Amino acid sequence: MKRSLLSSILVLSLVVLSATEIFSQWVPQTSGITTRLRYIKAVNDNVLWACGNSGVVLKTTDGGTTWVPVTSPNAGSTMYTIDAFDATTAWVTGTVGGSADVSIWKTTDGGTSWVSQYNNPTGFGDGLRMFDANNGVYYGDPDPVTSSNWEILTTTNGGTNWNRVPAGNYPPADSVAGEVGVACNLFTLGNTVWFSSYTAAGTTDFVYKSDNNGLNWTRSSFPGILGGSSFISFKDPLNGLIVCLDNTIAMTDNGGSTWTTSSLAGVGFRSIVNVPTYSAYVTVGSSGVSNYTKDNGATWIPLTTGTTQTLYWVATTGNYCWAVGNAGTILKLDGVVLPVELTSFTAISQNQQVSLNWKTATEINNNGFEIQRSVANSEFVTVGFVKGFGTTTEQKEYSFVDKNLQDGVYSYRLKQIDYNGSFEYSNAIEVDVRSLDNYSLYQNYPNPFNPTTKIGYVLSAKTNVKVVVMNAIGEQIAVLVNQTQEQGYHQLDFNAANLPSGIYFYSLQTENYSETKKMLLMK
Repeated sequence: MKRSLLSSILVLSLVVLSATEIFSQWVPQTSGITTRLRYIKAVNDNVLWACGNSGVVLKTTDGGTTWVPVTSPNAGSTMYTIDAFDATTAWVTGTVGGSADVSIWKTTDGGTSWVSQYNNPTGFGDGLRMFDANNGVYYGDPDPVTSSNWEILTTTNGGTNWNRVPAGNYPPADSVAGEVGVACNLFTLGNTVWFSSYTAAGTTDFVYKSDNNGLNWTRSSFPGILGGSSFISFKDPLNGLIVCLDNTIAMTDNGGSTWTTSSLAGVGFRSIVNVPTYSAYVTVGSSGVSNYTKDNGATWIPLTTGTTQTLYWVATTGNYCWAVGNAGTILKLDGVVLPVELTSFTAISQNQQVSLNWKTATEINNNGFEIQRSVANSEFVTVGFVKGFGTTTEQKEYSFVDKNLQDGVYSYRLKQIDYNGSFEYSNAIEVDVRSLDNYSLYQNYPNPFNPTTKIGYVLSAKTNVKVVVMNAIGEQIAVLVNQTQEQGYHQLDFNAANLPSGIYFYSLQTENYSETKKMLLMK
């Protein structure tokens, strides 16, 4: 039963899911080389270019069925980025030996010959992107000659002339801390450009942004957070993600002026791409790790790559994704549109047990569901199995009760298993199990939220209750409850439509008990 199983973090609530999309696993392609590939440009579903070490440039015109090497602009250079609009015209940047002496080359005959458009013998090139056939932007590290000045170039004639942007148009790099750019990392959306940097000390990382094709720049920072290579993608001018080699994830909803961070262990992010067709971001990284997210980085779903080679870059045409990496690795990922058949998945905590209920709309070859449980973010373990209905087009209902639980936060997910052994996971749902013998304040759901969220709490006796919301500096901004309430579970709705994005706190106060929790508003 190949399908999508999706749910949300639920506490005493129900959600009905609409049709959605998922990704299949990565499929290897034959590159014919063993050289490290660093970058791939997807022109369309059929035409792609790739480049890497030892001057390697590859091209396919049949969607990756066959990859052929083209003439190298310089076999002694490491090719870091390539851009193209068709099978004949492309630009590539490279540095001799992967260290210095940067050049930009262009081909107009499909890679048979190349013309050198720019050279800086002391520079290091980080990235090049063309907005169209005539207009483009390039940036490189501050070179030893000019110290703290970034090497930012623009062209308006297809690269015939590359003109240096005046140093006064952008903040200078921190020469004391050894600030440098991140190789390959230059992202464009419309006329807007972003690139990231890091310092040798690892104390401050920056994101640079231009709203006019690279002519003028502003800078935002991540003090003491990222500490290394970072990679950018935006789904629209305001909302974007940064993923980092140190497993950090940063989110923005204001074009990059400010960022909120989280982390995902063990991924070693190397690249990220937004796939608008499926409303998702796809990442690749160290040791063949790949993940995708459909909720702007709140949750991540692993993708099978079948390789342990480090993957350096990922690109998309909307219908497919491609990734390249060490040892000539090229992978292709299909986007598969499938109906959601799990229409609801709920968790209810009562009397030290959790009742799980779920429904399916249709089933194909469904052997059944393993129920898996995690306690306090530990590994999931199987706690039960419910037999499926095989193949059916009728709505089916399922239930499972997990008994004799201790107080704590539990996560549950479903592992749907086909008769042939293939399987898929649902996302996890979370429930807080607490005895009515104690006062308890639950974590709000959803969190992060926009603009509404639910706040639950347990009263062990009838008492005067006050529930308030405070901003990040402790100022009270809302009183949700201020009255006497009966013993039991209570739930409130909080609407933050008139508040800005940021961290907020909510507090439960009774005659004998007080507790405060944090929540994140992301618009």
